[in-house]
Amino acid sequence: MDLSTAIYDSAQHNSFYPPSSVDHVMTASDITAFVGQLLSTIELEELGSIYFQAVKKYLPLEGLSLTDFDARLIYGDAKISAIQVERPLKQNVCTSNDASNAYYFFNQSLNISQKDILDQLHGLFEKQVVHALSFRLMHQMATKDMLTGLGNRAGFDSALSRAIAWSHRHQETFALLVIDLDNFKAVNDSFGHREGDKVLMNVASQLAHVLRDEDELFRFGGDEFCCVLDCQTQQQLECAALRIKAAINSSAYLSRMGVSCSLGGAVFREGESVASIFDRADHALYQVKQSGKNNYYAA
Repeated sequence: MDLSTAIYDSAQHNSFYPPSSVDHVMTASDITAFVGQLLSTIELEELGSIYFQAVKKYLPLEGLSLTDFDARLIYGDAKISAIQVERPLKQNVCTSNDASNAYYFFNQSLNISQKDILDQLHGLFEKQVVHALSFRLMHQMATKDMLTGLGNRAGFDSALSRAIAWSHRHQETFALLVIDLDNFKAVNDSFGHREGDKVLMNVASQLAHVLRDEDELFRFGGDEFCCVLDCQTQQQLECAALRIKAAINSSAYLSRMGVSCSLGGAVFREGESVASIFDRADHALYQVKQSGKNNYYAA
């Protein structure tokens, strides 16, 4: 009986060994390039976009959500039907006491090596998020009105530029409201500037109460306020304006002071600049002032 051992011939048995892994293995140069991309910005919105595009090169990533920091920070397609993976962000990167996470949406389950890659990339991302949030906090402090706690003129200019850039990238429009208080000078003249300050703080409180989290509110200067709103249509903008007008008029304190408000609004048009959309809303406000105050017009 021939008990000789058969010799394996690789030319005849190409499927003898299992196929090599098709997972992308990160090299030292890959990691260096990845870190370089993350270090290119400390703006949280842009950082999220860069990170999302970089992770897609190595993993089957469909979407990324950083909505624990900002409701608008969603990248790609965060489908409910996708496989969601959460990775915590350290407490010291948070601007509040709430726990924060990054939410990843994949089109398939991750294997062990892919999970290792995700953990490695997330750890590097987390370090840059710390710097981005610190920068955002300092920027907010520099762009805040000390009396009302709202954003100031510098904060408004920055927010409007940011909204225009967002609109260009995502083909999503927004709206601007310019609000001027009626009869505010009479309050200062009759009751003094301390009472005038009280009126401004009361108005700021009323505005903050009726606007949504995704809307941004600013004291532009004097008795003028501006709102950058997540509104896509004239009808939505009018609803927001009338809600603000009703809140101001329903305040017993403001009514006693004889204060109401005039509002001018504009929905962003493709190709517009900061100056052009503001001028349109401001012109609408001027028309309200000329026609009797305490009303809303749209440009």
